[in-house]
Amino acid sequence: MSTATEEKEEIEFIIAFIYERSRIRLHDGKEALIRARLGKRMRLLGIPTLRDYCRFLRSAEGQEEVQSAIDALTTNYTHFLREESHFDFLIKTALPALLAKGQRRFNVWSAACATGEEPYTLGMYLAEHFPLAEGWDWRLTATDISTKALATAGQGIYSEERMRHVPEAWIRRHFQRGHGRWEGHYRVKPALAGRITFRQLNLLEAYQHAEPFEVIFCRNVMIYFDRPTQEQLVTRMARFLVPRGYLLIGHSESLNGLDVPVRCLRPSIYQAS
Repeated sequence: MSTATEEKEEIEFIIAFIYERSRIRLHDGKEALIRARLGKRMRLLGIPTLRDYCRFLRSAEGQEEVQSAIDALTTNYTHFLREESHFDFLIKTALPALLAKGQRRFNVWSAACATGEEPYTLGMYLAEHFPLAEGWDWRLTATDISTKALATAGQGIYSEERMRHVPEAWIRRHFQRGHGRWEGHYRVKPALAGRITFRQLNLLEAYQHAEPFEVIFCRNVMIYFDRPTQEQLVTRMARFLVPRGYLLIGHSESLNGLDVPVRCLRPSIYQAS
């Protein structure tokens, strides 16, 4: 049985390990969350103690488990139409200001898409206000560090409870209602799902995009990074914005005091310099 000192060392190792691999800082007070979420992995693998699990993560045999540990500890809660004012800003202000006369093609990036509710919400807003039938050609890129969350996002299937924020008219237009064993579930229709590309991506590692973005959503993830990492992340993302493009972060987040190439227009909304 591990002593209290050993358990503290194991928790500290997990916190440092996740930070090293993802730059996400699990703050003090997360001990119960770490034990609960990694406990599920340990039971699945037949590993009896957290000390043994830490040893497994360090081993060559445990390298495939690293992503599962990150998935377990970094998957965050989200829902459709979360922080709805940002979607209104996208439709009413950002895109009208950025799109040149006659421009019909544009790109939006959901940079921490979790289980997909954010990019599908973006897709519904764009489908309603920039309909493909009228010649608009928009694409959504949706990325996340968690392969488990991306698997859910890629399926595009959600329970009735998770659909409670979506207007009924939008459900009829953009979702298929499940039957039989899928009763009580909804699947995103191919017309909408086909406009979204899901991709596993660590925001702190080197990456490229084929085209720049008019708008980037990177919401409610900045709070998990320390200030130097936030500065690095925003500086890197800003390179993929078109001139005067917009970066939207969570309402509880701020870039105040950071040396970054975006300026604050209003709380949580920034524009490339």
